[in-house]
Amino acid sequence: MAQTGFTPIQLYFSSTTTNVPLAANLASGELAINITDGKLFYKDNANAVQVIGYKVVPATAGGTGQTSYAVGDLLYADTTTTLAKLPDVATGNALISGGVSTAPAWGKIGLTTHVSGVLPVANGGTNASAASITAFNNITGYSASGATGTTSTNLVFSTSPSITTPTLVGNATLSTGNLIIGTSGKGIDFSATSGTGTSELLDDYETGTWTPVAGRGDIGSAGSAITAVYDTQTGKYTKVGNLVTISGLINITTVITQGTGNNFISGLPFTPADNSLGAGAVARNNAFTTSVIINSFAWGSARMFFVENTNSSSAVSVAWKSGIVNFTFSYFV
Repeated sequence: MAQTGFTPIQLYFSSTTTNVPLAANLASGELAINITDGKLFYKDNANAVQVIGYKVVPATAGGTGQTSYAVGDLLYADTTTTLAKLPDVATGNALISGGVSTAPAWGKIGLTTHVSGVLPVANGGTNASAASITAFNNITGYSASGATGTTSTNLVFSTSPSITTPTLVGNATLSTGNLIIGTSGKGIDFSATSGTGTSELLDDYETGTWTPVAGRGDIGSAGSAITAVYDTQTGKYTKVGNLVTISGLINITTVITQGTGNNFISGLPFTPADNSLGAGAVARNNAFTTSVIINSFAWGSARMFFVENTNSSSAVSVAWKSGIVNFTFSYFV
């Protein structure tokens, strides 16, 4: 309403939404307004109607075309001439491109579709592409690619990794599989403990079976096996380092032929060391006739001779016959 005593200045106007004046409606220098849309118009010297004012400035005029915002809203071009708002979403989502001419969106990063490149070991990765890894459940080595070393910049997946003198802190547990010593003469070194022995390296452990064979011959000579019919010939052994423990049982039902000399059992799984003496026990039932016996071995041969328990400790030299010999003894190799 105009104030009393004053003449109001009134522009050419319209209250119809989206209504725009024609050039013929406007004289040079005259303004027009759309009071609904909030736009102010004029006619330029090329006889074209132009907008010089907006209630809401559109993107084509350097504005946003938006009248309100929420915290976290992002503006993006939804068409070639307008801007739209992308509302914020819950924590932990990332802005993902929808592709050319497609609006972006919030979402989770897909590790099979949204990533590229190779993540290095220094950043918690493998420094290897998926194409060079045959199976993620076969991680058997951590070493420098194509080299050996105590440190590495690459995680190498290999069935035969090479790691030089690593140091483990704390206990090491194998959930499956075995700890394999790959080089002969290597093993578990107990030298960190105090001791006076010449070696504290446990480099061998083995179990198995063997076949005991009765024979006769002199200590230091080859001797020969007797010809016999056996009901039983069984033997087992355990080797820990250079100590071998064996057990055996022979049951002779018939002796066909036999040589001469001292009685022995051959076929030992390991040859005793020179001058090696063993300890053990023998139980017999009619296999041969002699006094109570103990075990001894022919030096440097894989044979166990029976020795009489007398002051002379002479080797037993009697004929084999039907019967059983059961024994257990240990010796060094």
